[in-house]
Amino acid sequence: MLYAWRQLWHWWTQRTGQSQFYRKSLILVLCITSLPTAVIGITSYVTGRAHIEREIARSHEALLKKTIDRMNDNFAQLELAATQWSFDSRLDAKLRDIKLNEEYNVTQGLYRFLGVMKGAYPLIDRVDLYLDKDQPAIISDIDGIVPITRQQDQLQFQNLLTHSRGVFWDDTLTKVNARSNEPYLALVHKLPSIGQPYGALIFYLDKTRLVQMVEEMSTDNDGASFLMGKDGHLIISRPAADADHAALETAIRSQVLQSGETNGTSILQWKGQSYNVSHGEFTRLGAQWKYSTATSLNQLTAPVVIMSRIMLGVGLFGLLLAVLLSWMASKRIYRPIGRLFNVVRDHSVHTSELWRDRDELAFIESRWKHLNQESKELETRLEQAYPSLRAAFLMQLVHGHFYSLSEAETRSRMGSFGWQSESQWFVLLLVQTSGFAKQDGRFLESEEQLVTFAAANIAQELVRTRSHQAEIINFQDLTVGILLSYPMDRTKQQVKEELYWLSDDLVRTISSLLKMQTAVCIGHITSQVREIPQLLPYLRNAIRYRDLKEDCQVLDLEEMLPTVHNSRISYPFEMEKELMQVIRMGQSEQAMRHIHLFIGELVREAGSEKLLQEGSLQVLGSILHTMLETGFPPHDVFGSQNLYEQLNQLREPEQMIRFFQLKVIAPYIRKLNEHQDLHMKQLVEQVTDRIRQRYASDISLEECADAFGVTPYALSKAFKQIHGMNYIDYLIRLRMDKAKELLDSTSLKINEIAEQVGYQPSYFIRLFKKFEDMTPGQYRERSM
Repeated sequence: MLYAWRQLWHWWTQRTGQSQFYRKSLILVLCITSLPTAVIGITSYVTGRAHIEREIARSHEALLKKTIDRMNDNFAQLELAATQWSFDSRLDAKLRDIKLNEEYNVTQGLYRFLGVMKGAYPLIDRVDLYLDKDQPAIISDIDGIVPITRQQDQLQFQNLLTHSRGVFWDDTLTKVNARSNEPYLALVHKLPSIGQPYGALIFYLDKTRLVQMVEEMSTDNDGASFLMGKDGHLIISRPAADADHAALETAIRSQVLQSGETNGTSILQWKGQSYNVSHGEFTRLGAQWKYSTATSLNQLTAPVVIMSRIMLGVGLFGLLLAVLLSWMASKRIYRPIGRLFNVVRDHSVHTSELWRDRDELAFIESRWKHLNQESKELETRLEQAYPSLRAAFLMQLVHGHFYSLSEAETRSRMGSFGWQSESQWFVLLLVQTSGFAKQDGRFLESEEQLVTFAAANIAQELVRTRSHQAEIINFQDLTVGILLSYPMDRTKQQVKEELYWLSDDLVRTISSLLKMQTAVCIGHITSQVREIPQLLPYLRNAIRYRDLKEDCQVLDLEEMLPTVHNSRISYPFEMEKELMQVIRMGQSEQAMRHIHLFIGELVREAGSEKLLQEGSLQVLGSILHTMLETGFPPHDVFGSQNLYEQLNQLREPEQMIRFFQLKVIAPYIRKLNEHQDLHMKQLVEQVTDRIRQRYASDISLEECADAFGVTPYALSKAFKQIHGMNYIDYLIRLRMDKAKELLDSTSLKINEIAEQVGYQPSYFIRLFKKFEDMTPGQYRERSM
């Protein structure tokens, strides 16, 4: 036995080329370090694993909060956009009664509008418009108009309109005519959100993108991340690849629900593995959701566990195996590098590529650089999303959505988005473009958002060179807001002068490039952030006093309002009387011409958009009153349309003229003509019956006209329109037909027949021959 060990020692020495001193020293070191190594192994296992679990729990809590905030922001932006879209004029109450199959332009406009909404946010998979009619229907830019025929689907969508909220989330909705009945998470916005709804906008969210958003915290495929309701039902989760994954999700849900905590972190032991479970709760429009994520701790703590067990094994068996383990020294030295290599190795990389250089340290270095690059890419994505979040915050700020925050809290929010809010003057500018109807304009009326986008970009370039703190707010309605701040070491007068220079450049540049009328209204200069939302309504009202004849205007809110109140208003009453007269008479062409002249006179006299709108509303009321006086109630002519609301949304004189011509005067003239045609038809029928009864007597056109209270001209015109011949020709034809009946069926003499049909015999014979090309006698002989 001793000889065999000596031979083995000699073989190892000759093969490795190492000296005996080296191996003896190695064996001695192994023996000396056995017990300390065992102690270190146990300690490392206990303390190392606990430390890793604490660090993982702490990092998970921080990452969970950021993930929930990001999800909250995404949902909040979608809710805000849905609210803004619901006020679009294409979704007003006229959809309740309109026949979409007959109104091609309205239907196509809805298709385009639904497509625009769907493309506005990546989370949106589909936008449907539900209309609650006698035959409920879904309008989609993909499927068109889809009637809801199934009772189950009708009940599903009708229940949406009975919800207590005007805007709410629903995770049980299914799509009409879909291949599967799987539910979708959807944002439902009733139309209108307050009052009796006639429909709803339904935003179906993309399941794939929702899963990607929910799984941002997942670091491997062994864990799970999902969003569930307060009662524990799943709302968003990755499709279960197998039964084990589904069982893991069930275990996580049970542990989160049993904890009863709003936010927290715990350890789940499941099937021999440990999972770090983190969960948080947030509320959207009354719906309470819980976001839960679980990460496997076994893979993260595996290096510590393996190393500790090896160290413990070396310590316990080192004395007996020192000689045997000495020849494994090189492998033991390499083993930590190998484990680290296995930890950072990406299994998607081909094995031949990993071992191409047989340099594990170089590979670990390359993988570290790759992970570092991915980290930088994630930071870049966050930086790219930062401007959108900043713009959304400012949009909410100017609309007063942060009214519940104090001044300090609002300033803190601004500071988090990079705004220097201390010792600053704040001012809000409102830029408005108009002039679609001008012949030399570059844009169509349907390109309102494009014009606003272009104006916002121009304003961004100009403002960037003048102020170190400025933000452009695109309101998507031909108006652009500009929030500016200046240090308080400048006086208000200095700030005001700079604002005048900036506003003048804005109106001239935008008007020149876009070929549109441009006006800028300068708001009050304030030092309080909470006063910013109060400026927007004043600016919108003040800019309506712009001069309609000017292409470039700069208005100052502090200076222009007193002048407006003292201005003299001149209203063309005589032109209004002439317009009412031609409308009463049903003269279509004259009415169209008079309304054009009337609006032109209002523009000349009033000058501003505000006064023009007030004058146009006044003449609309006069027209509706005139219609009522002529026996045509406006409800019978226009239905449920709110003409005042439609007119109040118009800004340009040309738009107002087209509105009056196409939507007010033309429908009334058509209704009047239909009524007159029916009346004349009934009159002609009555006159015809009178002629048939008294054709043998001397009955004239004038006598019939007097009997029915009309003029002979009107009766003759109506008679020819209905019968295709004038009154005299119809009377002669009737008498000739009666004479032929008497010639055929009786033996009366010609003279007697002439008297019975109302003619003298000689005149009757001449007239009969003229119409029949033969005398009455010849007609009787031929018929015999």
